[in-house]
Amino acid sequence: MIRIIVYIAFIAGCMWTIDSELVRHQYCIIGSGPGGLQIAYYLQRAKRDYVVFERNNQSGVKNSNFNLRHDWNSLLSDNASLLMSQYSDEYYPNADDLVRYLNDYASQWRLNIKYNTNIVRLSRGYYRGDVVFVLMDQNKKFRVCNVAIISTGLSKPNKPAKVVGIKFTEGYESISTNSSEFIDKNILILGQGNSAFETAQAMVHTAGLLHLHGRGGLRIATSTHYIGDIRAINSKVVDSYQLKTLDGLIEGDIRRFGFIKLSNQRIKIGRIAHEEFGITIDTSGARTEYHHVIRCLGFKFDNSIFKKGARPQANTGKLSRYPNITASYESVTVPHMFFAGAATHSLDYRHSGGCCIQGFRYTARTLHHLLEWRYHNIPWPSINLATTHLLTSVMTRINEASGLYQMFAVLADVILIGQNHQHLYLEEIPIKVIPQLTNLTGHNITHGFITLTFEYGMNFSERGTDTLGAENYSHTPETAYRSRNIHPILRYYGQPIKTTDEKGMLPNPDKIHHVVEDLTTDWTSYSHHGFYLKLFLQSLLKVDLSEMYADSCME
Repeated sequence: MIRIIVYIAFIAGCMWTIDSELVRHQYCIIGSGPGGLQIAYYLQRAKRDYVVFERNNQSGVKNSNFNLRHDWNSLLSDNASLLMSQYSDEYYPNADDLVRYLNDYASQWRLNIKYNTNIVRLSRGYYRGDVVFVLMDQNKKFRVCNVAIISTGLSKPNKPAKVVGIKFTEGYESISTNSSEFIDKNILILGQGNSAFETAQAMVHTAGLLHLHGRGGLRIATSTHYIGDIRAINSKVVDSYQLKTLDGLIEGDIRRFGFIKLSNQRIKIGRIAHEEFGITIDTSGARTEYHHVIRCLGFKFDNSIFKKGARPQANTGKLSRYPNITASYESVTVPHMFFAGAATHSLDYRHSGGCCIQGFRYTARTLHHLLEWRYHNIPWPSINLATTHLLTSVMTRINEASGLYQMFAVLADVILIGQNHQHLYLEEIPIKVIPQLTNLTGHNITHGFITLTFEYGMNFSERGTDTLGAENYSHTPETAYRSRNIHPILRYYGQPIKTTDEKGMLPNPDKIHHVVEDLTTDWTSYSHHGFYLKLFLQSLLKVDLSEMYADSCME
């Protein structure tokens, strides 16, 4: 590397002159949390030119409170022993164990991570005739890359700017973890999600009074079956409220309320009468004076480092805290900028498991396959499969595939039907990619295709639903289509599909087969599972699979 003077014409600004050592990579990954490490692992395995920039001195560090919000799971790799279970036996491991695991993962695979490198500005510019990303760190050192992969998660606390008196509140991310500081204090927590209930649970034994304020209607994960809703481990305060009435749940849109600090330095919540006249104290509902009002309103994507021309568009509505991305995890407004990790959850928000490691480790692998085709002309990995092996292969995937199971109704195996009983099997394709299969994976649909997904039945889970009810576990192979718990579904399409529905689900197929749900998720029974699956495949392929044998049977 030589010291050079580089002239970069920034797309959104004037001509800048940089007198620096300039390093160029094919891929730049910002953030070495779980999502960043996972995509880095696959780039490393493919021997791609990449670098990871991490502002801290180790991977996985945000702060202890932030880390406690997650359920920890292992990242994917070829080392079967490099699992989170080797670091903790706890169902909800300590955050320090996760940090130790992530750094061992990075070391084990010798990932190219530049620690203590805080990217403070990301712009678009021209370099040697190419449009590139230009990254500047805290020391004003510049790097250039062709593709940017953002894996910084949702790191910016959600602090509503238009709420009157919000300045008197404290953030969940910065409060003391020493519960003794809240002895006999009156506490109001804004929010009714996991972070709010975790905070309440940490204080419930010492606080004098504890209220949680939300927009209305608790979402309990056992009812909604959404991992981002309140988990059982965090719901003790609900018991206290319902059974002992020591704590309280308050409902209402926070934007219609405000906070004032009294002369005794306590805080009172009030309902807004008219903004020009300030706020008036509501004499009903929450009349308590609080020592602390703590915001537990979640986090959102931080776009502060992105400059004009390289700033990804934010999503809208309920997804406004996420960047707006395509089915292939690319920014809708900034070409060649991709996302990995929790920031991609907008594609399956309140729908599947992409909010956490157990989900986005698979979407990171998916992103890698998409990048391989787009930038290196390597099609999505596939297996050549004869009709004689089809039933066995599908049964194996049903019983072993973890990506389909964890990212239910989002990832699908796709079987491209070929001629002469020869087919291609593609694993874990995003459902939203299937309408663009040729462009995004390099594979053509010529004779129809079959999809395999895991899904829950209609109305299995929603607010107030009893997901443990007997009707969810009482079906037979003949009534498998009514299965409400998670189960495999195969769909057949004679032609390529043009789009998914508005929820990102597959459209109505030409034929469909439900494999009956199983309490132990064991679908190996021939009489309950294999036999009916065989009949379905026979009807599609117009063959008698009973008279076709795997090669091993003839040895």
